[in-house]
Amino acid sequence: MKICQFLFYCFLLLLTQTPVHAQQAQPGIEQLLKETFLDDYYSNVVYGYQIVTNTQQHASRYVGNKLNCSNCHLQAGTQKEALPLNVAGMYPKWRAKNGQRNGIGLRIRECFLYSMDGIMPPEDAPEVLAVAAYLSYLSQGQVMGAEPEGRGVPTLPDTGYDPNPANGRSVYQDNCASCHGQQGEGAAGIPAVWGLDSYNKGAGMSRVDMAAGFIWANMPLGKGKSLSHQQALDVAAYLNLQIRPSDPRNSKFFKLLEHLID
Repeated sequence: MKICQFLFYCFLLLLTQTPVHAQQAQPGIEQLLKETFLDDYYSNVVYGYQIVTNTQQHASRYVGNKLNCSNCHLQAGTQKEALPLNVAGMYPKWRAKNGQRNGIGLRIRECFLYSMDGIMPPEDAPEVLAVAAYLSYLSQGQVMGAEPEGRGVPTLPDTGYDPNPANGRSVYQDNCASCHGQQGEGAAGIPAVWGLDSYNKGAGMSRVDMAAGFIWANMPLGKGKSLSHQQALDVAAYLNLQIRPSDPRNSKFFKLLEHLID
């Protein structure tokens, strides 16, 4: 009897040490794209993936430039240190930029306003709900409230020197212009990095520190971390001195339009 009781208690102890609700493997995006029928959740996941990878086609009514989300969120938002999108578990959270607690929906809507230089979609827009579903899909298995590994872009150390746009121009010509163009205009499949087809002055990339972290970690494409920290800072400073759309927060017309839509 005592042996049976001992084994029973061991079994109970084992149960307490084993997650009851273990994460089930979810189908990969390639598999989902091949399916002829999907439930509501996975159909939104696929639509969100399509928006992220081809925003110009699938969310054009809210876009004002020629960028796609995946121009900054590399590899459809799955690449570490390239603004990965597996961050749903971190929301809602306070955001100093708009001075309020942001849910994931508002965060997505503001990307259209700033990075895409467009207009803010309504909170129940199909595009917003689909991108939110895709972020949720990418975030499966992440710890709620915890910062995922490789989130955002690296914060570069203090080099001891201020960013130098003049040197940044030289670095850009040597390492970036062959893809992004002499005038930052981009090309087929390659984003514009300044001008009216690029992000506006309210976007996160308009901050030199953020742009520098992204450039250092990921550029030139396929040769990330080949530039020095100072070179990345210099290029970021040069890019953000160029002409680009204004910050919509400084435009009364855009503010009015935002309120009308919202």
